[in-house]
Amino acid sequence: MKFGVRELTFVCVLLGMLAWTYMDFMKKQADRRNLDADTDQIRTELVQLKQATAGIEDLGRKIDDLQKAIDFFESKLPQEKEMDKILAEVSQMADANALQTKTVKTLKSERTSNYSEQPIQMSLSGDFNGFYAFLLQLEKLARITRVTQMNLQKIDEHDGQMQAQMTLSIYFEPENGSVAGAN
Repeated sequence: MKFGVRELTFVCVLLGMLAWTYMDFMKKQADRRNLDADTDQIRTELVQLKQATAGIEDLGRKIDDLQKAIDFFESKLPQEKEMDKILAEVSQMADANALQTKTVKTLKSERTSNYSEQPIQMSLSGDFNGFYAFLLQLEKLARITRVTQMNLQKIDEHDGQMQAQMTLSIYFEPENGSVAGAN
């Protein structure tokens, strides 16, 4: 067989078509790999989105539960005008446990839009068992109270006797129309 110009041209055209097809095939492969990577990234993001939104179905129920908890704690807040009753109740509890109230000093109250906190510094002395019973009764009060500071000292001359300085915070509902941050 004789190779002439015509045959050589035909072989060059066939090789050119083969090269063009190969290059087109490689370009399509690269495009496919890019699409696969994009698909994997989207799948990963969808999984993360499902994990992030897993609890949204219960969100309404959780909000209702939290609102019930807020209502419960707000019901435990006395009105500001009832503060003297709470102080009298705390004083009676101290007397009932044979504690001597040396000082009672109200500190600056802190107000927010939903509640106010009235810190009270107290100095008590008496038998430790009576003081312990006083703390247990304080814990069982129907109103929200918190002991923020406490310092106990043993009185050396008498066995079982002690002196306590404590700061007791009583939470209450501010009067209607009060401004947050006002005293």
